[in-house]
Amino acid sequence: MTTDVAIKDVAAVVDHILKRRGIERLNLLGHSWGTTIMGGYTAQNNSKVERLVLYGPVWLAKNAPPTGGAGSLGAYRVVNKVDARKRMVRGVPEEKQQEIFPDSWFDAWWEEAMKPDPVGSGQNPPVVRAPNGILEDWQKYWMSGKPYYDPANIAVPTLLILGDWDADTPPYMAQELFPNLKNAPVKRMVMIGEGTHWVYIEKNRQQLFREVQLFLEEPK
Repeated sequence: MTTDVAIKDVAAVVDHILKRRGIERLNLLGHSWGTTIMGGYTAQNNSKVERLVLYGPVWLAKNAPPTGGAGSLGAYRVVNKVDARKRMVRGVPEEKQQEIFPDSWFDAWWEEAMKPDPVGSGQNPPVVRAPNGILEDWQKYWMSGKPYYDPANIAVPTLLILGDWDADTPPYMAQELFPNLKNAPVKRMVMIGEGTHWVYIEKNRQQLFREVQLFLEEPK
């Protein structure tokens, strides 16, 4: 599953929703890899998008990714519970980790994350399997100084929102993407303090929800 395939899937779903609801445009929200998918789709289909929200946006990388190199890629990578927890608090001061994302919250998330994958959850220890198309595209585009899509082709109101402790898509990515949204009639960038790549399941999640809702509902 590469970004090319994912955008085709999004296109099919968008067309279905527009037809079923009898509307011309809808709002799109993307997180992490989803920002590349939704940004790439919008750059090709502005007429079908009302507003675009990119949370933890991907942009050109300055450092090597924490996951494996090109020689290790297969269809999936597997993530166990211990490694997932370490990744999700990466970049957070140790004394703040339990405050912003308690173990009990992580445990609840992990249980839900395993449910869609009976193969991974049936292993000992259980793992979550994640498709490696994102890593292939990461190496082909973002690690090679080549954007997957041209932000200048986005011509709808766009919100970039991020956490200041995001170690997966660090704040510099959104900051460098923002000026390239040259043709967005409205553009905004919001940084949430004491938030990571996973703000939506952390202490400050309500800030994320409020900012996104405010952007989506503001008058034209």
